[in-house]
Amino acid sequence: MLNLHVNNLNISKSEFNKILPIFSYSIATFFLMDFAFFIDDIVTTLHFSYTESFILLGIPFIGRMVTPFIYSYAGKIGVPRLALLSITVMALISFGMGYETSFPELFASRFMIGVFFGLATSASIEVSSITRDQKIIGLTMGGWAIGWLLGAIFFMILGSWELVSIAGIIFAPALLFSRKHNIISPMLRKFHFDFSMKVFIIFLLGFTPAYVLEIVPSYLGPSSFIESISAYSVAVFAYLLLPAMMIRFSLKKTVFSSLIIVGVSGILFFSTLNIAFAIIFTMFGLGVNSLLPIISRNLNVDPDKIGPSMNFSAVAGFIFPVFLTLGNEALNAAIAIFIASVFLFIFVAVEFGKHGPGNLSLKKLFSNQ
Repeated sequence: MLNLHVNNLNISKSEFNKILPIFSYSIATFFLMDFAFFIDDIVTTLHFSYTESFILLGIPFIGRMVTPFIYSYAGKIGVPRLALLSITVMALISFGMGYETSFPELFASRFMIGVFFGLATSASIEVSSITRDQKIIGLTMGGWAIGWLLGAIFFMILGSWELVSIAGIIFAPALLFSRKHNIISPMLRKFHFDFSMKVFIIFLLGFTPAYVLEIVPSYLGPSSFIESISAYSVAVFAYLLLPAMMIRFSLKKTVFSSLIIVGVSGILFFSTLNIAFAIIFTMFGLGVNSLLPIISRNLNVDPDKIGPSMNFSAVAGFIFPVFLTLGNEALNAAIAIFIASVFLFIFVAVEFGKHGPGNLSLKKLFSNQ
C-alpha cells in the first residue's frame, strides 16, 4: 500500500502540516469507535439484539480491508487532501446515521465508515512518516486514544447515539482546509498486492488489546466514561513512551516487558474491574501498537508489505466484539489477552533469534535497508 522509501522523496518536509496527520487519525478513530459507547442505547432505542449491535461495532474493520485495493488510486488527489476528504465524508455518513433506524442502513453506513477510516489513517501515517519527526509519528498513532477520548466525551455530554452521530457534522469542513494540502506523494505507485504472513500475525496479536477494549464501554456501563477518559488520556503518552524506551533499552526488552504488563494487567482488570488495572492495561496495550511496525521492519520484511498485511489483520476487529460477548465476557477477554500476549512474546523471541534485532531505531523504520 505505502512505499516507505523516504530517501527518494523530493518533497520539502515543511510543505506538510504536522498537525494534519494527528488530527486526521484522531477524528477518523472517533467516527470508527464512538459506536462502542452506543451499544446499550442502540439496544434500548432500536431494539436490536446485542449480537446485532456488536456486528455494527465491528463491521468497519471489514470495510478497512478494502483500503489496500483503492489507496494508490485515491491518493492521486494528494495524500494530505485524501485524509481531509475522508474526514469530511465520514462526517456526512455519521450525520446520516443519526436518522437511520434499520439494521441494513446502519450496516452499510458503518461499512463505509471503515473504508474511509482506512484511507484517512493510511494517509495520516504516510504524511507523518514524511516529517520523520518521532513525536509527530508517535502522536499520529496516538490518534487512536485521542479518538476514543472524543467518543467518550461526546456521548457523556450529548447522552444519545443519534445526537453524537449528528454532531459529527462539525468535522465536515475539514475538506475546506485541503487547498494548501494537495501534494501528490511520490511514494504512491500503482496497485500491487503485497502480503506478509509474519506481519499479519504480528498485527493480529499486537492489536488484540485494542480489539478487546471495544467491548469495555458496554461491559462497564456508566463507569465506562471514567475508565475511558482516564485510561485513554494516559494512553496518548504511551505512544511516545514506548518508542523512547526502545531507544534506551532496546526493542526486545521494551516489547517483552510491555507484553508481560499487558497480559497481567488485562487479566487483573477483567477479574476485578479495578480502574487502576484498566488504565495500565489500556496504556501498555495500546502503546505496544507503536512498536508493531518497528518489529516488522526489524524482521527484514519488505516495507511494501506492512500496510496491506496490517489492514487485513483488521478482520479481528470485527471478530472480537462479536465473539467475546458470547458467554462470559470477562473470561473470554482474559483468555484472549493471555493467548495474544504469550503467542506474540514467543513469536518475537523466535524471530529475533533467527534474524537478530539489529540496529533498533525509529529512523530504521523509514529508511532503506
